[in-house]
Amino acid sequence: MRGRRGVGLVAMDASTVAPPGRPEAAAAGTCPRCGEGFPATPPVTTPSFGGRALRRCLRCGTRVAIGGSAGRVVFTCESCGLPFLAETLLPHAEHRCEECASGSFPPELPDVDISAAAENEVRAALASRWRFVTSPVAQPYVDRIARLVAARIESAPRSVRVVLVAADEHRTLALPSGALLVSTGLLEFLEDEAELAFVLGHEIAHAGSGEVAVRLVRLGFRATARERGASDGLTWTDAAVDLVRLGYGRKRERDADARALEAVIALEYDPQSAIRYLERLHAASERSEPSVAETIVAHAAPRDRTRRIERTLYGRVGGGDHSRVNREVFRRAVGRGALRSNLLPTELDAPHALPWGVAAVIDAEAKTLKTGVLVAFAAAAAGLVALVTWLLL
Repeated sequence: MRGRRGVGLVAMDASTVAPPGRPEAAAAGTCPRCGEGFPATPPVTTPSFGGRALRRCLRCGTRVAIGGSAGRVVFTCESCGLPFLAETLLPHAEHRCEECASGSFPPELPDVDISAAAENEVRAALASRWRFVTSPVAQPYVDRIARLVAARIESAPRSVRVVLVAADEHRTLALPSGALLVSTGLLEFLEDEAELAFVLGHEIAHAGSGEVAVRLVRLGFRATARERGASDGLTWTDAAVDLVRLGYGRKRERDADARALEAVIALEYDPQSAIRYLERLHAASERSEPSVAETIVAHAAPRDRTRRIERTLYGRVGGGDHSRVNREVFRRAVGRGALRSNLLPTELDAPHALPWGVAAVIDAEAKTLKTGVLVAFAAAAAGLVALVTWLLL
């Protein structure tokens, strides 16, 4: 779908994104907004944009999608939260995809059952694409930290657990049910428990706000529609990959950082750990380390995130004791040596089974009816026994 303002996600494939007026700076490897050169990290591609290479400017945070000699600017719709491409830089007030700009606003949140169904599809698709692992030492530790952080974040999923993904890339994905997919490469990059709490809090904040459910449902169903109804699971894998690599947009990512920071402070961790993590992330991107490419593209520029955290902390932290980082405990549990020596293969278990279809509903109603009859029969029998006993006395 094309229009004057940009290219919508609905028809985002290689045949429809090639445009007449492209940002030449992006195609030449420099930011179309500030002119800064893009980092030399390997380009990240996403199915939504037809395999175009995504890059983010470390100076101003502008993202572009480059295909061949063409370039487009990547925005996230402020209304529906879906990413879209535009031929030129847009003012903030116009950060809306073509559908939302035309007045076709989607519902704010998907139905609970639809959200659960989408997660089941994603889980089934990822089970054959990603390698999931566990550790007798690391697993209980990261699960405990995740629960502590979730207790400090409003509307966090009730059941939070961490699922480890065997991958060198820094990769995180929160599912609506509260499963947090975290790569071993990211854990090895972190240096202490406070940093872990910040990273987990960021993902829990996305899940708690409903953004994960919204994006998975919309990306998944639109990808299925784009593939003309194909339901082989690949479209749902594409939805998960898009979510990991495109993030939720600058506004939603900033909010997740803010909520994660609040949780870190509430748990009396050192909030400076979040800044140290982001500074190392920026340094790794400047060194063009392939492992951080996805994180850099999906989130705001590390320096921008750092500045916002510093402004939040300015004049606020100082009276209390916020110096806890638990570095040694963290290293013993998920440090590079400890983590790699204890990894065991596991599966991404599906959440609780959901009754789908007419047959399941009938079966559920039949079970309810059967239970009611048994309860009534038992009550009648008890009454009869009481009556006979009274007559005999």
